[in-house]
Amino acid sequence: MPRANVEIATIGAMLDDFDFDLNLAVSGFKFKVPGQPTVSVNGNKLDSKAKAALKRAGRGDIVQIFDIEAYITNNKSYKLKKVSPVVIEITN
Repeated sequence: MPRANVEIATIGAMLDDFDFDLNLAVSGFKFKVPGQPTVSVNGNKLDSKAKAALKRAGRGDIVQIFDIEAYITNNKSYKLKKVSPVVIEITN
């Protein structure tokens, strides 16, 4: 994926093969670029620290989005299972 697409991406979550339509939202996640410290992000988009780390990623580097914290929008108290991490190869 091109770096510019990663920079503007919105992180989301969904339940596969679930019988009901639930609206899920992401409240935070961790972002890792090889050779850079892990950045904790609040919200569902890369913040300035994560974007700065992304700028240091080279072509072919694998960036990771993990420890994604998701919740049901109309029931924040319900604990969801862990959200699968996202692994992206930078193409430019």
